[in-house]
Amino acid sequence: MAKRILLVDDEETLRLALHEALTDDGYEVENSGDSVKALELAKSRSYDLVISDLKMPNMGGLQLVAELKKLHPDIKPIVMTAYGSIETVIEAMHIGVVDFLTKPFKIEQIRGVIRRVLNTAPPLTNNNEKNNAGLKVEYKHAAQPADAFYIAHDEASVTGQIFYDFVKTETGRVFLFGSVPGETEAKNLAMVIKTVFRQASKAIKSSAVMLREINQHLCNNINDRFPITLFCAVLNEQKEALCYSIHGEGLTCVQSLSGNKEIVMLKSSPHHLNVFPAIRIMEDSVSFTSDSKIVLIGNNSLSKGIKKGAIAVDTLKNILSDAVRPGCEDMAKRIKLQVEGLHDLGIVEKGAVVMVSNLRFKDEAPGDFFTAIPIPLVNYGETVKLFDEKLSLMVEDDNLKHAIITSTNEAVVNAASFAYQPNEKGQISVKMCLLGDEIIVEVCDQGCGFDAQRYMSPDAVLDNNLSQKNGRGIFMIKQLMDRVAIQSYSSTGTTVYMAKRITGNEN
Repeated sequence: MAKRILLVDDEETLRLALHEALTDDGYEVENSGDSVKALELAKSRSYDLVISDLKMPNMGGLQLVAELKKLHPDIKPIVMTAYGSIETVIEAMHIGVVDFLTKPFKIEQIRGVIRRVLNTAPPLTNNNEKNNAGLKVEYKHAAQPADAFYIAHDEASVTGQIFYDFVKTETGRVFLFGSVPGETEAKNLAMVIKTVFRQASKAIKSSAVMLREINQHLCNNINDRFPITLFCAVLNEQKEALCYSIHGEGLTCVQSLSGNKEIVMLKSSPHHLNVFPAIRIMEDSVSFTSDSKIVLIGNNSLSKGIKKGAIAVDTLKNILSDAVRPGCEDMAKRIKLQVEGLHDLGIVEKGAVVMVSNLRFKDEAPGDFFTAIPIPLVNYGETVKLFDEKLSLMVEDDNLKHAIITSTNEAVVNAASFAYQPNEKGQISVKMCLLGDEIIVEVCDQGCGFDAQRYMSPDAVLDNNLSQKNGRGIFMIKQLMDRVAIQSYSSTGTTVYMAKRITGNEN
């Protein structure tokens, strides 16, 4: 039975866009631009979830949620806002709001929040391609902006690890994309490969040399022999040239020239890495201009069919020509859907990974992040956006990223609520770093501190006692993060340490 959602926002454009997107995802949605009328709707039927704007005429979002909770205690409320304050967040949590979304946000972001809140599976259809109803596709965007890099894949049909990395050098950019089969038990293999890649790229070596060093390291240090597919490219922006090396089966590699819809097939070797340490690795090059994109399609039957001539190269050219778009995200999704169309015709196997990139990555690579937030809080919404921006360089999965941001926000709100007196000046420091396959977050104040040893988490839900000096929000943090440690002293204040494992992401 479809989940029922009540959508309330006086901003008609956003409300109707959300209504259409969530309806396409299979939810039963009713919307209203008037909170009072929305309350009347709720008196005649029940809803699983309400998504409401915070500030509306007649009745605000929090008041609406409070009234809805009286009618339907089990309803899950999500509040959208372009504003907000510490007091608002605390009040919202007291009345049962399960999540905040700061405007503006992406449709994919609210989709992830809804799935987590309702504990539902990803949508079964792609809302951007109504003519392809029935395709079970979930899209995951990479850490870079969708106009620079995007990976689209059906998670249910893709096994193994998919990973990528990039480095900016003095003369250009270096890119790595790889896949490892699902039966592999080497959990940290992607991290090992990317570490060797980063060390090799420091000397601005060729793509062939970098793959050779990665292969030798794997053969010398990993006992198991399992096939690894790697694509490595070095973009020389001054010479507008792309040197590349590709090893392994199942990867169809193409350069797309969006201006004239031409494509160039990139040569690849069928020999996998991690098999023989001294295997000869070749390198080729192509011209690479500002309108060029690299397209990688991971599908064994497509790759083998093209190489053996069973699938005409013109078929691939038609797919890419029809899918050419300025943005990498839209292009990757369209190619993915058209490859799925070949499966419906019995031409290729089901399931494909599609990566599209223009190799114009951000200069900033994943790394440590530190900021000092002044107290009293001013423009805190901008700080939350900063958390999102920095975490996007380290975490790909939206739900994991949201859990980390929410926990960080809880710790900051916690500190601002009890560590300082009203209008007292101070600061809260936030540090995030990628340590192995975990994100480590430290939130520290220099306030009054509290007795962390005496803090008791409630058994079920947040209650009013959590807004006192026994640590408001710690219960939620413990639910969202994998590990939490708290050190609090009257002389030095409180530090909340949090860790979230991100194993399993493509990043």
